[in-house]
This record gives sequence, structure tokens and C-alpha cells, in this order.
Amino acid sequence: MTRTHVERLGEFREILVATRREGVRNVHHTRDAMRASGFQIGDSEGSSYGAQLKALQEEIEAVDRAIEDEKRLALALEGRTQSRRPTKPRIVRAT
Repeated sequence: MTRTHVERLGEFREILVATRREGVRNVHHTRDAMRASGFQIGDSEGSSYGAQLKALQEEIEAVDRAIEDEKRLALALEGRTQSRRPTKPRIVRAT
């Protein structure tokens, strides 16, 4: 079975979300490890990931828009295909 554009975009979105979650996990892991080692952790520690997180979130939102666009295109194409189907001729009996 071939995958549709929507399915491929959905799989790509899953990859981006997994990347986002892994990045957040890494920030927390690093902060916890630093704290356990006796480092003074400020509120801004790990905030450098914020720029990456923002860019990643923008990519996810772009994929979401692309998925919706592909769904609209598929519906429009389906509508055009249905309207092109020939109708059966009606048989009219002479009275």
C-alpha cells in the first residue's frame, strides 16, 4: 500500500515531536546532573535550548498546516473526480 502525502507528513511530524521531547528531556537531565554535582543552577540554565525549541515548534506548526492543506487538496480532487464520472443515461419509456 502506498502512503499518502498526509501519512508521510504525519510521520515527519512524529519525528519532529520526538526531537522536541528529547531536547526538553536533555535540558532537564543536564540541569539535574549539574545540580547533583554541586553547581549553582540559575533560572536561565538551559534557556539556550529555547531558541532551538522555538524553531522546532515553528516547523511542527508548518507541518500541521501542510497536513491540513493536503487534506483540502485531496477533498477538492475527490470532488472533481466525482463530478467527472459519467452518469448513466435514463431510459424513458414511450407512452
